[in-house]
Amino acid sequence: MNYIVIGEPCVDLIHTAKNEVLHSYGGVLYSVISLAVLAGKTNTVYPVMNLGEDEYDHITSMLGKYANISLDGIYKVQHPTRKVNLYYNIYNSGKSARFEESTAPTYAIEYSKIEEFLPIGGAMLVNMISGVDISLETLKNIRSNFKGFMHMDIHNLVMKTNDDGTREQTHLNDWRSWCIQPDTLQMNEYEIAIISREKKKEYEVIEEILINQRNDNSRTFSGAIVTRGKNGVSGYTRKEKTFGGKKFFDLDKYDVNAVENPHFIDSTGCGDVFAASFTYDFSINHDFRKSLHYATRIASYKTSFAGVDELDKLK
Repeated sequence: MNYIVIGEPCVDLIHTAKNEVLHSYGGVLYSVISLAVLAGKTNTVYPVMNLGEDEYDHITSMLGKYANISLDGIYKVQHPTRKVNLYYNIYNSGKSARFEESTAPTYAIEYSKIEEFLPIGGAMLVNMISGVDISLETLKNIRSNFKGFMHMDIHNLVMKTNDDGTREQTHLNDWRSWCIQPDTLQMNEYEIAIISREKKKEYEVIEEILINQRNDNSRTFSGAIVTRGKNGVSGYTRKEKTFGGKKFFDLDKYDVNAVENPHFIDSTGCGDVFAASFTYDFSINHDFRKSLHYATRIASYKTSFAGVDELDKLK
């Protein structure tokens, strides 16, 4: 199978609680490489993205080490690759927090550069790393013309970058239109809490996405995933039910416990690895609950090491 991955790479500067600074390539590269490792040599991964000329040679050389990653959809642009400073603080209570500072993202990838890959793709992962990786119009065009399975991680669609480079979460305009395009949708618990200005409860947001906005019944499957870090993952699906002789749609919820990793080192990129793992497993097995468990295990194991350089261990 051919897998299309859309998103933006970046350079991560990870400032640990021990005052260490770790330099790592990140962003969509976590998804691209982990998907290539999990899918194996019989499948091909096509990252489609703009890549700043300052890091083009380094990143394409790194991806070129994987025989099943095609570089045909990587376009060199003059805009520098986005740099992200990640600050991790651990408080006396034992709780941790992450703060971000970022330079400007690279240009959004145009639909015309994605279109040529749609006929050969069996599955697609759209990972909104910067939040402006693609436009809503481009996503709609993809959905209209792509016949395969599509998974999307909302990620930084709900994040804005201030003038001083600091980043903060914010409501998403047209969130309904964004969320109903993919077959399955991924958000973490903080993203789903802020995505809508008017709907505050998780169930209300999911109900709007999976039921209220899906009247065409053209999709054979739709689902939403909420990741919760150490508290595991919740998956929601739309299911047709009958009561009193009347048919209606309702939500089924599956909760998956986190897999505790006694060898924890770093959680950076875990959501991106989860997205890639889920995309791969669901594209093969079409079993939503099984794929939730699979992706949870793989994401947990990723915390055993830092950066993209060791993603080969996911084998």
